Amino acid sequence: MISQLLYIGPGLGIGSVILVFLIGAIVLFSLGYIVYLKAKRFLKK
Repeated sequence: MISQLLYIGPGLGIGSVILVFLIGAIVLFSLGYIVYLKAKRFLKK
């Protein structure tokens, strides 16, 4: 009974992996952009 509720289908596995990588890329890009803005402001002074 429990194993039937945990089944997400054959196509959702790949979609969820792509979604995890996409969210990770967005987080890394935003952190890099924040560091870039801080460095730009520091070098301007």
